[in-house]
Amino acid sequence: MAFLQTATKRGVGRPPTHPVDRVRTRLWICWLKQVSGLRSAYAIEMALDGDRVKRRSTDVNRPRKWDAYEKGTTIPSIKPGPRNAIAQAEARFPGAARYFFSPLWSYLKNDLVGATQFQKAIQTLEPDVVSLLFEDTPPSSGMPVRPKPFDDDRAQQLCGLGSFDAMVAAVLLAGLAEAIASQELRVRALNTYLELQIRVRQIPILQTLAPELFLLIDLHCKHWAYPSPSERMEIVIFSKGMPTG
Repeated sequence: MAFLQTATKRGVGRPPTHPVDRVRTRLWICWLKQVSGLRSAYAIEMALDGDRVKRRSTDVNRPRKWDAYEKGTTIPSIKPGPRNAIAQAEARFPGAARYFFSPLWSYLKNDLVGATQFQKAIQTLEPDVVSLLFEDTPPSSGMPVRPKPFDDDRAQQLCGLGSFDAMVAAVLLAGLAEAIASQELRVRALNTYLELQIRVRQIPILQTLAPELFLLIDLHCKHWAYPSPSERMEIVIFSKGMPTG
């Protein structure tokens, strides 16, 4: 059984790199390869930072930052600037940045607190997910749009989408359930997440990273059991043992 590594230091005086950020960065690079059609970190570097690559008589001197992103050993900065890697890539090959900024990572790093934050996070996902889970218009001017009841039928529709964002929505709904102490929503959301894994594993770009991604979620998004009316136990169900289809 695989286990996540603990956070590692990036250098003297630098904060440790969170395991979530390592998987997040590698996933972003996978999507960047998909949208760009480029097969390697070197090809991405030549496309985006080719001016920094110096060909010498015996070798090639290059920064190799994209190699580090591909391995997850270096995390791109989110600070604005002419060499912001995420912005560089998005300007040339739009579509990958949304995966780096998915609200899933905020949840896994405990940065989402309270029902309102979870609902707003879900509303940043792809339109098909949002329209399935939220009303189209607010009840009145100045009011937020209302979530639709997450019943069995809507859970099956979410599973039918079979996308990365559909899985993220199920995980965030489990977080929302914890914020509002809803056992019913928690069970339905986690069951939906487990069912969606079968579809997500089949997305070619996610096949390699899926075990690590699911382990991050499994360790954070625990199932509840009640040995007695006054006692709640948290249980980790490892996705490695789940059927793959």
